[in-house]
Amino acid sequence: MEMRQLRYFLSVAETEHLTRSADALHVTQSTLSHGLRQLEDELGMPLFDRIGRGLRLSQAGRVLRGHASRALQEVEAGKMALADLAGLQSGSLTLGVIPTFLTHFVPDAVAEFSLAFPRVQVHVRDLRAGPIEDLLIAGRLDFGISFHPPARGEIEAQPLFEERLHVVVGEQHPLAARRHLRVRDLAGVPLALLPRSFATRRMIDAACAAARLRPAVRVEMESVDALIHLCRPGELATIAAEHAARQAAGAPGSGLASIALTDPATVRRAAILWRKDASRSRAAQEFAARLLDAVRRRAGGC
Repeated sequence: MEMRQLRYFLSVAETEHLTRSADALHVTQSTLSHGLRQLEDELGMPLFDRIGRGLRLSQAGRVLRGHASRALQEVEAGKMALADLAGLQSGSLTLGVIPTFLTHFVPDAVAEFSLAFPRVQVHVRDLRAGPIEDLLIAGRLDFGISFHPPARGEIEAQPLFEERLHVVVGEQHPLAARRHLRVRDLAGVPLALLPRSFATRRMIDAACAAARLRPAVRVEMESVDALIHLCRPGELATIAAEHAARQAAGAPGSGLASIALTDPATVRRAAILWRKDASRSRAAQEFAARLLDAVRRRAGGC
């Protein structure tokens, strides 16, 4: 079994399409198909079910996928360990980040890390909490930036910061002059919120249930920026994380107001997530250190 074959297998497992994987891997389709057949012949069982022009992982393929991902991650960790000896002169770093954290703290850390180690490639993936934990366990991420505590026992968390949820409204909204709002104050207020598949929405729903409030959800969208934009005309309100809400309302001419949401307290906690049994390269540790520094600077008003 060769690393090349495992890379072929994992790419096709993700795309479920030979042509797209061949393009992504910069190999011919015949080379890719041959490599997969060799792997299946060596293992003695099919890794994919052929469905029309597409491919789906077979039961054997689903079993192999996690092991293959972890094997390749360990190989990459070994390369990074050797790169560590040379002062991080090569290698790559892959992290998964919750969308709302992607515009706060992370860009500063990426810029500083890239300046210090220009030959290390940084891959940042915009992901939700569940996929971040799944990909960490599968060995496809070096670390994640998501919610604390993690849902999976195979993951350990390094706390980053905590933030309240805020209500965002247009300047002409009846609530715009308020500095604080109780959850029950939102009774009858038309809301635009994230879908229930998002952890933040589930937190909002739990707070509403605790306040015995049935929220008047008029719009659901998967983009926090789009939800905030919807509030400018003045009728709708949304609920967003503090950093995103304050940044939007604080922009010159934004036409928005940000109001802290209280009673019950709605606080979400962010953390760096690591797989418990995974080695941590110097690159990952250096990036995490810069991320923590960026959080401390923001907290201190620097």
